[in-house]
Amino acid sequence: MAPLAPPPQPQPADPYTEYATFLHPSFDPNSFAHSIVNNEPYPPPAPATTDAKQRPASPAPAAPPTTATGFMKGLGAGDQGGDVSAALARLNFGVEDLNRQLKQEITKHHSSLLLQAASLGGLGADLTEVREKLAQVEGGVSNLRKKITVPHASLSSSLTLLTRLRRASSLARRASRFTILARRLEGQMAEIDGELSVPNAGAGAGSSLTPTATGERERTRERRERAMAEAALTLAEIESLLTTSDGLEAAEDDPEALLSIRTINAVEANVPAVEHSRRRVVEEMESTVQRGLTELDNPLLASSLQTAHNLSVLPSLVDSLVASLTDLVSRKVKACFDMGTLAREVGGKDSATSAASAFVYKSRTRNEPTTATMPQWAAVLWARLESLIADMGSICIKVYTLEKVLKLKRDQNTQASFLDEAMSVLDDKPSLMFWTTLSQSFETQTKEAARSSAFIQTTLSTGYPRLLRLFHEFFSKIAVHTDTVYTQTQQSPETVLILRSIQPFETLYLTRSTNRLNEAVTSSFSISSSLSASFSSRPPTVPTANEGLSVSRAIVNELDAARFDPLLVKAIAKGASRAVELYVQKSEALIAQDHSATSLLGPLATPSQHSNADLASSLYHLWSPLNRALPEHSESVRTALRPCVDNTRTAYQTISNPLIMAIRRDFSSIIARMHRVDYSKNLDVNGAGAGGGGGGASSYMVDLTEKLTLVREEILGAYRVGDLAKEWALDLARFTVQTFILHASIVKQLGESGKLKLTSDTTSLEFAVSQYLSSHGLSLASMGDQFKALRAFRPLLFLEDSALSSLTQTTDVPALILLHHILSRSSLPLPHQVHGWSEAEYVRWLNEHGEKERIKVVEGVVRKSEEGRESGAEEEELVHVLKEVLERSKRGLGKDIE
Repeated sequence: MAPLAPPPQPQPADPYTEYATFLHPSFDPNSFAHSIVNNEPYPPPAPATTDAKQRPASPAPAAPPTTATGFMKGLGAGDQGGDVSAALARLNFGVEDLNRQLKQEITKHHSSLLLQAASLGGLGADLTEVREKLAQVEGGVSNLRKKITVPHASLSSSLTLLTRLRRASSLARRASRFTILARRLEGQMAEIDGELSVPNAGAGAGSSLTPTATGERERTRERRERAMAEAALTLAEIESLLTTSDGLEAAEDDPEALLSIRTINAVEANVPAVEHSRRRVVEEMESTVQRGLTELDNPLLASSLQTAHNLSVLPSLVDSLVASLTDLVSRKVKACFDMGTLAREVGGKDSATSAASAFVYKSRTRNEPTTATMPQWAAVLWARLESLIADMGSICIKVYTLEKVLKLKRDQNTQASFLDEAMSVLDDKPSLMFWTTLSQSFETQTKEAARSSAFIQTTLSTGYPRLLRLFHEFFSKIAVHTDTVYTQTQQSPETVLILRSIQPFETLYLTRSTNRLNEAVTSSFSISSSLSASFSSRPPTVPTANEGLSVSRAIVNELDAARFDPLLVKAIAKGASRAVELYVQKSEALIAQDHSATSLLGPLATPSQHSNADLASSLYHLWSPLNRALPEHSESVRTALRPCVDNTRTAYQTISNPLIMAIRRDFSSIIARMHRVDYSKNLDVNGAGAGGGGGGASSYMVDLTEKLTLVREEILGAYRVGDLAKEWALDLARFTVQTFILHASIVKQLGESGKLKLTSDTTSLEFAVSQYLSSHGLSLASMGDQFKALRAFRPLLFLEDSALSSLTQTTDVPALILLHHILSRSSLPLPHQVHGWSEAEYVRWLNEHGEKERIKVVEGVVRKSEEGRESGAEEEELVHVLKEVLERSKRGLGKDIE
């Protein structure tokens, strides 16, 4: 339980509380008296605060009358009847009581009051001394005022007078200068008027002028232009005098300083004449600028721009010129694609050419042509475009001429070009503003026209190359006057910007071009155009050479149509590349890769071989025209088409290479059968596997001849690959002859009968190869070294051992063949015997390696055989010949083989 709090102690009453109303600073006796007389309560003031800073600005609102206490209560206790005497009596009593209390207070505190009075008496001397010092300070201030304030006031008045005199002098000087300039301007205008009358008089005398008169006229024009420029300078100086105050600023109390020379009557009287002269000079300058742009006269344009610069109107003049030219561009482009005016123009031509049309019912104006009127509409549209491009060329040349002159002309004082001065009001260079306006106008109007008119969309998309040629003419026309370039290797950004504005039509044209190529590819894989009844079993979707040729011609035609433009032909090349890739992908999906595709059993080619032959022929005829056309085009086109063209070549090689490799393997296996023939028997003895007697060919040669016939007529004869078939025939012939000679050179123990039989086989091979090559328009001599080796191999068989090293008798025999033949005559082992290879494996190894590796193998066999051979052997002569031939072959290779 909380302890009880002590009762509150009563606070001692303040003796002055009863007189708070009278002690308040805002106490008003009159108001108090009136309240007493009228028997109204006097509101006591709010309690005063001790802090003056915290006292409110206005007195606090009075408390309600019920709050009065003390003396005020007693004062109003008996005032119910409004007795003033009683109130006065009570007031007197209060005053007496107050006096009594004052006496009590004074008596109570008299000692402290005496001390304060004594201290106040001691302050008197100090206050007197302070007064004396203050008097001295006031005297010093008065002296300073006499020394500073008075001279300052005099100096200020003198400076004001001097300033006014200077301003008056400046006004007089500027007025004098104005008068001089006005007289000079009057003389210059008179000179201009005199120069103007001379050409006019000369022009009226006759249309034909002599060279002397023409030169005089040019000199007169130059003098007139100089006079115009001088008049412009004079006008510019006069205008500066009329609008400036000569650099003097006005004082706040002197408004006369702001007066200009116009306040002088003599000056004001000449102002109208100056303004009239200025108007004349400006009008003449503007007409000269227009004439200079129209005639592309750079000197005339430069002089007129100099005049504008002297008049300080060059930026506004250039701004208005560029604005008028760009506005003209926008209006002409818009008018060109206006279908309403186009319809009226076509209608006017139709009515003028046909008198009977007046009697025919005419419907309301059509903004789209009919099928019958399509050519007339197209002719009018193309005529409009040609006129538009010609106008754009003229405007472009004007803009570049203006910009060129602005670049060349410079301010004589600052050396800043006029173009920099004009750029203060222009958004960009005039040429860039022209290209931007032209591209935006073309883009806006072509999009709007294509969206609202199917005729314009169709005409400009199908005839996009013609539209592009118009722009080429435009670029070539302005190239002489501008730095714009549009060639196969370089295109200026401005030209690309313009061509992008007609990109919708290019997109439509490219879409149609791509569709045409894709349709050609798709139709190639429909029913084959060369499908014959004898091969009706192969799939009907396999394209042939005709389809490949038609697709390649379509691509070449598209490229030729767009060759004149580097950007268009590049885009066409990209579409053509996609079409070729599609053709190759479809063809690769149809390639037969089963065993029958490379089978050489005969007697006829298999359906898979015929199908692959058609595919390879179509791919070859697709590749060949494109490969021939690529060098005629630019690098960008070659870059775009080269991968797909190479892929096409790879695709048909994917078909032909396995077949050719199978043919080679088959030929090699047939030729390798010669080692089963016994070439060591006499003439009247038949060897195993031999064809009986030296006059007939061996059985393997008969098979080889038949296989060559099968390959010529059936296997490779089905391929329509042009010159590629000759390459295949020549390659197979060389391979066959080379393989035969290699096998024949390693046949050991040749007897006379064997030599004759081998010679007969060689003759049979030569005849078979000759027939094979002749079917392709080739001869045996086209084989080169292989043919020479085949012809030289037959007499080699019958040479003596000592003659084998004779260069005259073995010139055309390859060194390896000669080394093999020498080894076969000796008792030394052959390389394949040393390494444990079969004859077929050894020949295959020889065909896969170069001459150095071949000779190195033979040399290794010889060295190994010499180490184990005893001296004095019977083959000493053959070994000597072998070494001699080996050394000669090594020298022929350029360096020793280790």
